[in-house]
Amino acid sequence: PEGGDWAVTITAPEEPAALWYCFRLTLESGELWLCAGYGGRFGQIMSTRGDGFRLTVYKRGFETPEWFRRSVMYQIFPDRFRKSGDDPLPQTKNKRLVHRDWYERPLFTQDDPKYEATDFFGGNLRGIIEKLPYIKSLGTTVLYLNPIFEAAANHRYNTGDYLKIDPYLGTAEDFELLCREAEKLDISIILDGVFSHTGSDSVYFNKEGHYDSIGAFGSSESPYASWYQFSEDRTRYESWWGFPTLPNVDETDPNYLAFICGENGVLAHWMKAGVKGWRLDVADELPDAFLEALRLR
Repeated sequence: PEGGDWAVTITAPEEPAALWYCFRLTLESGELWLCAGYGGRFGQIMSTRGDGFRLTVYKRGFETPEWFRRSVMYQIFPDRFRKSGDDPLPQTKNKRLVHRDWYERPLFTQDDPKYEATDFFGGNLRGIIEKLPYIKSLGTTVLYLNPIFEAAANHRYNTGDYLKIDPYLGTAEDFELLCREAEKLDISIILDGVFSHTGSDSVYFNKEGHYDSIGAFGSSESPYASWYQFSEDRTRYESWWGFPTLPNVDETDPNYLAFICGENGVLAHWMKAGVKGWRLDVADELPDAFLEALRLR
């Protein structure tokens, strides 16, 4: 009715699900549809049925962690946040270009399809520690760090070693200090969990041969071979969205699942160091069995 409200009652299913819905409007002049607009957030009147609105049905009894509710989150891209000290950066397994001027432009340009993000500015964990009082002054209660594990690229989404802090960022002791100092200010630390793929330049895949390990790329006898999916002749492998530097892993492989979610796995290792939680990269691409195991940890 004109000037009135529209409403619908939906009986939620017993099991978790993503429900998609539209409104069909029957008028004297014909039929119209009220559907989702851009991003599924805005209503749009259409002559035919379009994309639906999404309603997420959660598992009964599902609860989010109390400490995360009503939190204020501050996100940091570690290489570009703050550099503390003038000590020279350590040698790394892979070749990196270091910007000497903090205010230089990164090497990336839209016209360079070969950019591999191997230029660094040297932001580090000590720099983050020094700015914790400022971060707290903004009302922050959760500090989310983009990947901090050893990796060949400045974004560090191509993990080289899940159990090592990238040497440009500092040490495991630096990270534990960050967690302790943040806790004093009632700030919880969450890390970026990149578990759908590793880097090709990693302990596990070792395509570039920079690690002293038997990587899956070089041998079917590698302890990590079952993590990855190769063609029969092993000349091709599955990778994240076709990027050869990001070989996909089988998250349900028992070996991999134990390595990440096991009692002494990656999650437990860093949570013992002071991590409160995880942000999951491409969470929608992770299988439910992996997510369930991760949540239990």
